[in-house]
Amino acid sequence: MTVKRRLFMGGFTAGAVSVAMSATAAPAAAAESEGTATTFDGPVIAEKFSTNATGNSAFFKTTSTSAHAVTVYQAGTSGGGVALNIISDNPDTSAVYLTGHEREDQGTLKITHVGYPDGSDAGASALSIDLKTVGTAAQGIFVTSTGGASTTGNLICLRNNGRDAFVVKGSGRVGVGMGVGANPWSQLHIVQRPGVDSALMVEGVVRVVNAVSVPVGVDSRGGGALYAENGALMWRGSSGTVTRIAPA
Repeated sequence: MTVKRRLFMGGFTAGAVSVAMSATAAPAAAAESEGTATTFDGPVIAEKFSTNATGNSAFFKTTSTSAHAVTVYQAGTSGGGVALNIISDNPDTSAVYLTGHEREDQGTLKITHVGYPDGSDAGASALSIDLKTVGTAAQGIFVTSTGGASTTGNLICLRNNGRDAFVVKGSGRVGVGMGVGANPWSQLHIVQRPGVDSALMVEGVVRVVNAVSVPVGVDSRGGGALYAENGALMWRGSSGTVTRIAPA
């Protein structure tokens, strides 16, 4: 079967090109005279391609359900060369746009760090962010939900060892040490894990501001509520008894 490959020539140069052609391929000169493209039958192999155009320099598309549209492979095993280096001089928009239509357990961007079982990659990370320039006010990570609706999913979820170590729900509630998929009961919900001597440690001052309203109940797990009322420290037990612990 003959497969067509279109090599667009506008602002395009290629070095040491090796081309596999059939006898039915259109002559390159004829295609170049039209100012559009050169068509070859079969693959185009080159040591290097370089474009310097005033329009779109390249476009890659495939309808394959198993092959990637583009694979970038850095085969070197040392030095500072990376597989893909993206640079943008435009301050008015992002350097990279990434759009996906994922379902189930797939991310629009999937990062896989292939680690080392001896732990020699302790200084490595799956994602590294460097905010350069003294005086910069750039945000390290920014998550928002646009389009007239808010997500009901997690805004942030850090999961490890079968626990949601840190999770920010779409509701704004924050959980620490939660079970996988569990919902925080409070604005901040910290779960003490076995082997840890406390659920919360603060080195410094803890300030308790006057409660907007006096708590009137406790949840089904018992316990009580600690709060401030007119500057006094109060405790409401599970039976409803209110005790002043310290005066204002």
